[in-house]
Amino acid sequence: MAKDLAAARPVAHSLPEIEAQLDKLWAHAAVARAEAAKAEAALVAAQAEAAARAAAALAAAHETSDAGGHHVAARTSVLNLVVVAVDEATATTCAATIAATASRHASRSLILSATDPDGAPGVDARIDALSSTLPGGAETGAETIYITAHGETGHHLASIIVPLLVHDLPVALWWPNDPAFVSHRADRMLPLADRLIVDGSAWSGSGLDLLHQMAEVAEERNLVVVDWALMRQARWREALASVYDLPDLRPHLGAVRRIDIEYAAAKPGDPDGSTNVVRPLYHVAWLASRLGMNVVKPISRAHDGRRLATLRQREHTVEVVLRPAASELSAGSTVRIEIASRLRGSELVGSVAAGDRTVEVTVVDDGRERVRRSYIAPRLMDVDLLGRAVEEGAADPIAVHALAMAKKLLGVGSGTHRPAASGPARPSVGNRSQSHD
Repeated sequence: MAKDLAAARPVAHSLPEIEAQLDKLWAHAAVARAEAAKAEAALVAAQAEAAARAAAALAAAHETSDAGGHHVAARTSVLNLVVVAVDEATATTCAATIAATASRHASRSLILSATDPDGAPGVDARIDALSSTLPGGAETGAETIYITAHGETGHHLASIIVPLLVHDLPVALWWPNDPAFVSHRADRMLPLADRLIVDGSAWSGSGLDLLHQMAEVAEERNLVVVDWALMRQARWREALASVYDLPDLRPHLGAVRRIDIEYAAAKPGDPDGSTNVVRPLYHVAWLASRLGMNVVKPISRAHDGRRLATLRQREHTVEVVLRPAASELSAGSTVRIEIASRLRGSELVGSVAAGDRTVEVTVVDDGRERVRRSYIAPRLMDVDLLGRAVEEGAADPIAVHALAMAKKLLGVGSGTHRPAASGPARPSVGNRSQSHD
């Protein structure tokens, strides 16, 4: 259970005022809780006196009060969470998501926005303090600071952030919407972060230009990137791995000939290529990185709206197709993945389809259905995604390899990925402990 510690929202206009307001909020909380504890004790005593067994009841009441205790909410941040919000609506949405994770990951959250670039310089700040009761009665406190920079001040958000960070705690930079990876703001803010949190599936257009830029930035700065678009694919990865569960089918992992992915198009056929295809591309990047594939021809768009690429696995080529399809799912969502392999004249086709709550797996071996499974696997919500994004203490190697392969699929870099001597590994979700998206 969580509650606001202040009925009125304190407003500040400078960094010292922000710190002073924070101290006042938590001091006020301590006094209020102490007064509430006294009032509760007095009420218990009065009720006990009114009863016929005054002495016994009063003793029992005091014993209960002493045992239960009254805990003042402590400022127990475990990380700094900095949010680059472009507008008030984004700031409000992000704040609601942060509040929903406060009991698990108490943080000092700084939600930043810049307005009126030609106006007078200045800063407006509003501070919310949130108290959460944990199992067992212990209480923790988190803080959210809303900062709006005006005029020239909006070009120096990093200078505002640094004095407000809790020292010796990690810094997660959450950049919703379209991050400006190539900008003065990014040059100043990215060095402050231990990890960058984005949602590639929410980027404008195809999303591929921003994915290219992010891959470059991650490599140059050795930055840990957490992309919700990739995190959401956990259920797909588990389902694809299950295609090869039967021992006699596993050799087909080294004989893949085609990867065909259908995605929900914003318009029939995706004629202008404006549908975000970050999620479909990530599927290919993950499979290629896990199955020892190299990029022969980077992804390109055909006249019919499909996006095509050619990979190589061992001594044979693998054709990749990203195919726009009509679907009730939101634009850019993966509708279906089909992997075809050919080994010693035998053809295996594994197919995975997903909706909002279920995943279907079908395996056809030489025209004969071998496997049909259905999983209850609902999509992950933003609260779950943010909680998991800040939990991880180190880079997820699966995500690192997928992003590096995505960079090659986009035609950036000339490095090759050589399969292990023992052959390609069976696809796996990796070391990230994730449930379904």
